[in-house]
Amino acid sequence: MDMTENVGIAARVEHCLRAELEASAIPGLGVAIVRDGEILHLGGYGLANVEHGVPATPDTIFHSGSTGKMFTAAAVLLLVQDGLLRLDDPVGRYLTEVPREWAGMTIRHLLSMTSGLGNFGEAFAPTPIQDGVVPVNLWQDHSDAQLLALASLSPLAFGPGESYLYSNISYVVASLVVARIAGKPYYALLRERLFAPAGMATARDASCRDIVPNRASGYSLVAGELRNSHWTAPTMLRTGDGGLCFSPRDIAHWFMELDRGRVFRPDIIAEMFEPALTSDGSPAINGYGLGWQNSEVRGQRKIRHGGTWDGFRAELARFPAQRLSVAVLANIDSAQVARIAHRVAGLVDATIAPYEPVTDTRPGLTSRDAELIQTIATRCAPSEAFSEACWQQWSGRRFEQVLSESESDLAAAPMELVEDAGARRRYRLATGRYHMHWTVVRQDDGRIAGMRFHME
Repeated sequence: MDMTENVGIAARVEHCLRAELEASAIPGLGVAIVRDGEILHLGGYGLANVEHGVPATPDTIFHSGSTGKMFTAAAVLLLVQDGLLRLDDPVGRYLTEVPREWAGMTIRHLLSMTSGLGNFGEAFAPTPIQDGVVPVNLWQDHSDAQLLALASLSPLAFGPGESYLYSNISYVVASLVVARIAGKPYYALLRERLFAPAGMATARDASCRDIVPNRASGYSLVAGELRNSHWTAPTMLRTGDGGLCFSPRDIAHWFMELDRGRVFRPDIIAEMFEPALTSDGSPAINGYGLGWQNSEVRGQRKIRHGGTWDGFRAELARFPAQRLSVAVLANIDSAQVARIAHRVAGLVDATIAPYEPVTDTRPGLTSRDAELIQTIATRCAPSEAFSEACWQQWSGRRFEQVLSESESDLAAAPMELVEDAGARRRYRLATGRYHMHWTVVRQDDGRIAGMRFHME
């Protein structure tokens, strides 16, 4: 790609992101684009700090949110590469104090969200356990032992390996495994073994006490007005479910590491992205691997993860066939960074451009599908709407996976047709800060022979 084309891409990206800043009331954005193992574009747009009028730059530090999970997985995989653990080892081999109910739970189950563990309830004062949800007081520091004790109180939603459930607790526990084996916190291992050798010079654990040069402030919109993010206790900012800080430049170097593998062996990198299988041999509805989700766009593979925390949002996406990676970081928790990142990717390579609404020439079929998604959302999907094989695949826990994955009520989500390819139709449902994409494939008798869901 020559210099003139690079300049053209940079101009299109800048126009796109500045329009997003205005349209979506986003204070600041950071972007990193890597292609063929080289930095194509780094940028900062808007303000890193509104109160002081500090501009965002490629070196502005943003919070990772749950994109930090890919780095917790990376810390585990460093230990795998060192021969210090195996992914299919039981968690209890390293954390001997865990409950007996975890006996069948492996490290792989933690990283692939198939452990059966769920999520802590967020609280700002001590509260009792309600409906099986264990609260964590975000204003209180917690030791590793206290975090593990709280995790041990959480009931399993299913037996380890039986299904998929997005789980912050799983990644908190995974980071404690790293700490137990390495003798240091997971983020200390990452600093030494990944961030430094990969050139991620400013990537680090999140801290409200340390002086962090170029750190952005995180914001929320409350009743339409910009507000600072809430205060969180120091240890609760840097747990293994997403407790890192980094800049667009840091993430560009992470993408380059994934492209050329100087720290990790190629087989370890490939394992990060490979969708894990549940005990019945099926992948999760979002193709979750080890800290990454798998989906597709226009027949091309897309690997991604998003994150939200502390007034920040992040999206890291890779398109392997195009050797293209895009990150968009925002300092407000309402920014639709997954949609923005995909739009940026489409500006670089039109073959993976985001779907846009298409003319609906079969509105009756759309109405029929709208009714079907309502039944799925209300847990009363009719078996006769599906082929026998499709019903067998989805009627177990996979419908529950869809409902737990969506940010809001699917039944109330606006639905628009974005692809009509005969037997295959694709819809986009606005479910909050993400969009849920739903693809249905019908056989000749009108019954659904296949479905796919993924978030954008």
